[in-house]
Amino acid sequence: MEITAIFLSGLSLVVAIAGTALANKRSSEALNESRKAAASALWSGVQSAVQRFVGFDPSAEPPGERLSDFRIATIALVDEMEGWAGLDTWLEAERALGAVQALQVMKVMEQGGTIDQRLATLEPFQLWAQALSSNLRRFRTTGFDAAVAAKLSKIAQDQARSINEKHGFDQQPSPPSGLKLEPLD
Repeated sequence: MEITAIFLSGLSLVVAIAGTALANKRSSEALNESRKAAASALWSGVQSAVQRFVGFDPSAEPPGERLSDFRIATIALVDEMEGWAGLDTWLEAERALGAVQALQVMKVMEQGGTIDQRLATLEPFQLWAQALSSNLRRFRTTGFDAAVAAKLSKIAQDQARSINEKHGFDQQPSPPSGLKLEPLD
C-alpha cells in the first residue's frame, strides 16, 4: 500500500511539473503573439497615416491633421520599438520633409497654373509618400538598420533644407540650447 501511495505521489508530481511546464510554454507563446499583434497594430497605424498622404493635394485641403496623425502614430511606434535608436530621428525628418513639401505645393498653387504644372508640383509630394511607405514596409519586414535610417534622415533633411531655401520658407527653430530632459521613471 505504501509503495502504491509513493508511486502515485511521484506520478502526480511528474504530471504537475509537466503541466506547469506546458502551461508556461503556452503562456510565453501567447505573450509573444500578443506582442506581435501590438507591434503589428502600431505599424498599421503608421502606414495608415502615410497612406492618407498618397493621392492627397495639400492645395485643396490643409495637411495639418494628416501630419498630426502621422506624428502621433510614429511616436507610438518609436516608443514601442526597443533597440531601434535612430528611428525617431528618421521619422521626424520625414514628417518635416512632408510638411515643407506640402507647403511648397500650397504656395506654388496659390500662383495658379495649368493642370500639368499642378501635377508637376504635386509629384514630389506623392513620391515622398510612396517612398516613405515603401521604406517603412522594408524596416518592418527586414528589421531596423540604423545606418540606412541615418542616410534616409540626412536625405530628408537635405531635401527639406533645399525646398526651404528655394522658396524662402522659415526653417524650423532648434530647441533652446539649455533644454534639459529628465529620464522617465
